[in-house]
Amino acid sequence: MGIFEEGRTDCVKELLKPAERVLKEGLDIGVESFSRRERLWLQIEENYDRYLDGECGEFLRDLDMHFRGKFEGALAILAWSFRQNGETYLPASRRYRDRELEALERVLRYNVFEIYSKEDVMKRIMHRDSNMLGLLREYYHGVDRWIDDALNDPSIKLPLRQFLKTKWDSYRGKVNAAIAEATVRFDWFRDFLTMAGEETQAVERTYQRRLEAKEREMDELRKRMEEMRGNFEREKEELRRRIEAAKEAEIEKLIREKEEMRRQFEEERQRLIDEISRMKDEEARRMLEEELDRMHREMMAGIEAMEAEIRRKELELREREMELRKRELELKEKEEGVSRKIKEVMSLAGKVEKGSRFVRLDEARMLEMNFVGRMKSKFRGEVRILGKTFRVESVEEKATFDKGRYAGKLSERDLKNVPDNRRVDVKLREKKLLGKKEEITVKALFYGRPERYAEVGFDTDPLELADINALLVDARDEITNGRIVLLVASPTGFERRIASYVNSNDFHRNFISENVSLVLLDIESGELIYNPHDEYAKAFEPMLRLERDEELLAKVKNFLEERITTRGYVRLEEALEHFTEETVKRAFHELSREKGYITKFIDGVGYVLVKERFL
Repeated sequence: MGIFEEGRTDCVKELLKPAERVLKEGLDIGVESFSRRERLWLQIEENYDRYLDGECGEFLRDLDMHFRGKFEGALAILAWSFRQNGETYLPASRRYRDRELEALERVLRYNVFEIYSKEDVMKRIMHRDSNMLGLLREYYHGVDRWIDDALNDPSIKLPLRQFLKTKWDSYRGKVNAAIAEATVRFDWFRDFLTMAGEETQAVERTYQRRLEAKEREMDELRKRMEEMRGNFEREKEELRRRIEAAKEAEIEKLIREKEEMRRQFEEERQRLIDEISRMKDEEARRMLEEELDRMHREMMAGIEAMEAEIRRKELELREREMELRKRELELKEKEEGVSRKIKEVMSLAGKVEKGSRFVRLDEARMLEMNFVGRMKSKFRGEVRILGKTFRVESVEEKATFDKGRYAGKLSERDLKNVPDNRRVDVKLREKKLLGKKEEITVKALFYGRPERYAEVGFDTDPLELADINALLVDARDEITNGRIVLLVASPTGFERRIASYVNSNDFHRNFISENVSLVLLDIESGELIYNPHDEYAKAFEPMLRLERDEELLAKVKNFLEERITTRGYVRLEEALEHFTEETVKRAFHELSREKGYITKFIDGVGYVLVKERFL
């Protein structure tokens, strides 16, 4: 019995045909038409599903991972081509993250080593082929380590890592061999790998000048001393020029040490000149010449060591600068990607209010507890409304949403964090001796969407008019005696047409005249909505209005506007590095009302404030 009889390889080969077609083209698949690549994607995805469903039987683990790696590799190449061409194809963007596609691109850039022999590579290095040298320098400066990290990254799909590892192992051996042999065969190659071309030429010129200076040394004592001094001064000026742009304390220390060496040498040189002027003995002059030669060698050795140290520090600074530039470019690319994504979403969504907020599970629960606590603290003993004094007869708190359905599905901690739309019911009776005493029932309700917080952990949509209508109908049906004042607090605010409806004459006629008053509170922005003709709603407004630090809020708004002026949008995460989330979100909403900016939650980007004409 064969070891593979449990799986049919001929079946797998048939299913892999579209994938093999993509793998054969590699990154060049991007030149194909969008429709052609889309068809290939659908074929490969369908065949992959058929393989995973066991259509071809079961295989040993290693062989199974090999086949799955080919399917994943082909799909990843197609996903890369969609992104590279700036094409929106949601199945691909949902399946693969940027890091996975970057790892794929970095590995497949080395596919030239599939067709070149070692001698072919040596010829291209000898002729200084820019593409080949660029790949080798990039490899030398850490691509290998970056790819190894990616291969060990559990967030990258295991079959895709298997595909990339197989490819990279086949390239890496050839790259290492090419670098090793080129280092032996070409004197300039190691310097090329470690420093930029201009730096290499500067080093070569420095060495050439030093050799020429040594060759020009004269036998005569005074001439040799003057030559030494001239060479010293030229070296000093050259080093000063080279480090002029660097302000690091360590390099400044090296310069001071080199100047100290120069001073000591000049003092010793003057001593020798004095000695020579006094002595006529030929033997003595010869001894002094030997001493001068020794000092010359020591001085030059010291200067060379100092030059090497300064060059090393310079290269470190250059590498650090290059790394900073690289990070700057990466940040710029990331910002451009965020900008593109925001533009895409805004062009599709326009001014639709869905997705215009972002409140997390724990944040909603905190807002609910704060609201309930504030309401209970406001209604104690007696309150004065519309020039009348009312006694607080009762204050009751109760949950209006049963979150028991999520017991067992959520952890105990998360279940406790799900808001349960608590309501505080307060009964007020007018305090007077004679006549009918007016009664008011206050229903202060925190109203969110607990099911969303329980299922996805956050909510991004304002309350809709239908939500408020349902609450008003319930309030009107509950009227038995006196007036009901319904106070509704929303963590995600209210859609704009609710304000128009509450301010309308129809609302005044249908609800206020029937002893129902409504006050709406946007907890995040602090905005209050009520009918201006409703004296009861207006009387309760001070009890609901949130306290705020105007000076801090102005500072946050200035920060946000600077970012929007620069690039057209600002992300919540950026502002949270400097200010609290509560203050930043309130500033988001105020700028939205004042300047017409748009708030939006965008998957993959986060909660953003966008200029209306950003597109």
